[in-house]
Amino acid sequence: MTKDELEGNSKPVYDVEIPDLEYFIKQIDCRDGCPVNTDGRGYMMALHQGDVLEAYKIARGPNPFASICGLICGAPCEVACRRDRVDKTLTIRAQKRYIDEWFGLDKEAHIKSLEYSYARGSTKPKPLGIKVACIGAGVASLTCAHDLLRLGYEVDVYEQMALPGGMLTYGVPNYRLKNDIVVAECAAIEHLGAKIYYNTKVGRDITLGDLEEKYDAVFIGNGLWKSRELPVKGADAPDIIRGVEYLKVLDSKRRWKVGERVVVIGGGNVAFDVARSSVRNGAKQVTMTCLESRDEQTADEFEIEDGVEEGIKIINRVGPISVERDASGKISGLRVQEIYSLFDHQGRFSPKFVPNAQYVIPCDTIALAIGQSMDMSLFEGWGRVNELEMERGVIKVEAGTGRTSVSGIYAGGDGAYGPALFITAIRHGQESARAIDADLRGTKPYKEFVGEFQTIPPMRDKEYLRTQWSLPTMQDPETRRHNLNVVENTYTEAEAREQASRCLQCHTSPVFDGNLCIKCNGCVDVCPTRCLKLIPLSQLNMEMQNGAMKVAVDNYYGIESGEIESDELDVIGSAMLKDEDLCIRCGLCAEKCPTQAVTMDVMNYSFRWIG
Repeated sequence: MTKDELEGNSKPVYDVEIPDLEYFIKQIDCRDGCPVNTDGRGYMMALHQGDVLEAYKIARGPNPFASICGLICGAPCEVACRRDRVDKTLTIRAQKRYIDEWFGLDKEAHIKSLEYSYARGSTKPKPLGIKVACIGAGVASLTCAHDLLRLGYEVDVYEQMALPGGMLTYGVPNYRLKNDIVVAECAAIEHLGAKIYYNTKVGRDITLGDLEEKYDAVFIGNGLWKSRELPVKGADAPDIIRGVEYLKVLDSKRRWKVGERVVVIGGGNVAFDVARSSVRNGAKQVTMTCLESRDEQTADEFEIEDGVEEGIKIINRVGPISVERDASGKISGLRVQEIYSLFDHQGRFSPKFVPNAQYVIPCDTIALAIGQSMDMSLFEGWGRVNELEMERGVIKVEAGTGRTSVSGIYAGGDGAYGPALFITAIRHGQESARAIDADLRGTKPYKEFVGEFQTIPPMRDKEYLRTQWSLPTMQDPETRRHNLNVVENTYTEAEAREQASRCLQCHTSPVFDGNLCIKCNGCVDVCPTRCLKLIPLSQLNMEMQNGAMKVAVDNYYGIESGEIESDELDVIGSAMLKDEDLCIRCGLCAEKCPTQAVTMDVMNYSFRWIG
């Protein structure tokens, strides 16, 4: 027992990670937060410096649908962004849109962009004589096709609709994303060699068994094309609009007639797409009802704000009870009941209704948008359907590969993992392409990273901390209500470069030299976010990283720390800790240090595929 334990003293013990190259790369939070590891910091810095072509190359490199993501990505990079801990996150998606539009959104520009891909292979590979079929022409399937084509595979895509893009084309309203852009980006993958059979539905025109016989592997990227049903009285009637089907019809330039007063059941992004599309489809009054409270809604914040600006009324914390009809059988309203809680104490979905709190919302049209489900007709005529494991209504797959329970069958996107962001489906396509290649050719690809560290002057212009957050402007609400084109404006060049300057540059970090440190604590005192802490050695968790911390301390000081009392250990040395969640790379610690024990070091990295 140590002296501290005998005397009843307790001191905090800190878990510490010894940094290596992977550690420093992961500090680029936007890159780490992106499912395909797009280096937002890299293209924002290039944009700020005026090298827009380099910015585009960085944005396009890991993502064959970079232009799409510049317009509608859910931007998990922004959720991860370190700048959010200072004031507001960087406007990464909007800056990508500026870069994309600068480069071009037509077919020719996207074909040219194929040369900038980071994926393995090339645009002119040697044919392998191996054939793969992809079901669906959405982002998961076409990404899988893109990556396999670059390796020399022959890829055929079977698409039930007349145009490629899947939900991009038939699920995202034109006021957010024009179909022309989607078709042009998909056309580049066709140019790469993908042969797309349009108006061909697997399970109707050809069976999955037929594909198994004809191809060496099959990737299922069919998505979730059916709306989830609502188990309340009257909601199963044919005049109740299903959200996914409604959007599909609208985006194919047809019209689904709605009345003057529409009620949309649901509070997610699809529900807002249905509600905002109904405004543009002639409805005079659109009301949304959702179980969640305002802060529990799953829709993106900008969707909610834009919807409210366009006149959509949102009623939170109510549950649908029944569809009400008049004497002629026409819809007259939706009966709802107030909810006082949605989840139980364990966080499980368990709505509790307020007694005697029912009322009717008058309307003549009701739309369901409470979720999506798979169209199981895909498996019609397939003799091995019982071998395919399903889980929670989607295909069960091996995480990271997309392998299913049936050999030679792979799956990704919403149909395998459930509803998620487009950028996540792109990653699924990439993962399955690697798995298919590994299974058919025995490859074991991995990324080899190289990092270079360079010390830079610590004095940094602090204007980046004073620059205010600003999104691109929007058309005014009244104009938007009647506009079927994209309603968000693009940054000007000056605006884009100014917003890019707000990047904290997370590839730059303060580095501490213990041989020069005099423990004056000046760096700790000057730190504006209190991210630094000087502690005695006894407060380090020596067991971290399987004992690597103990080995590092023992080797540095030439001791056996496990045999030394904590008081004696504290006399031997100290450690400077940095909380990465708080560090804003301002450089004040390096500026303040009288012995230059603290320097600001830039980490630049590169990688290449091996195998």
